[in-house]
Amino acid sequence: MPEKNDFIAIGKIVKPIGVKGNVKAIYLTDFPERFKILSEVFLFDERKEEFKKNYSDFEFYISECKPLIGYVNLKFEGYEDKNSVSELIGQLIMIPESERVKLPDDNFYFYDLIGSEVFNDGKRLGIVESFTDFGSGDLININVGGKVVMIPFRKEFVKKVDVKNKKVELKLIEGFLE
Repeated sequence: MPEKNDFIAIGKIVKPIGVKGNVKAIYLTDFPERFKILSEVFLFDERKEEFKKNYSDFEFYISECKPLIGYVNLKFEGYEDKNSVSELIGQLIMIPESERVKLPDDNFYFYDLIGSEVFNDGKRLGIVESFTDFGSGDLININVGGKVVMIPFRKEFVKKVDVKNKKVELKLIEGFLE
């Protein structure tokens, strides 16, 4: 059985399209063009916390793919009508993490920083829990003694990111943590 930690989500199936078994999936990736080259994916049920089985295995084979602005129109082999795809609605579209887009040096994925230690002026502040995007910029959510503190992930505050050693160095202005 596949292990969730070995995969990344790149989309989420939200509804059927038409009557021939196509589905609409929203992008959960900054690289939507990747859908054009995919031939198989895995589907993950967040509610059950398990991968969906497709007949004899866990891979779902893509027979049609039409990337559009904001979503992709997909059709999976063996799903020929609107009723058959109803069980796929809400599933995350997953690929092995080894197939993620390689980033240039000095770039990283936010999820690579989850669990990293955070320091402010050399003093340990807490641990990275998650990131939030409110549209105007990303926020790094840091667990500081059981309380979550949100800091803008901007070069004015984030001075160094060391993905390999899981460390983030900040330089916060006075009163920021009060």
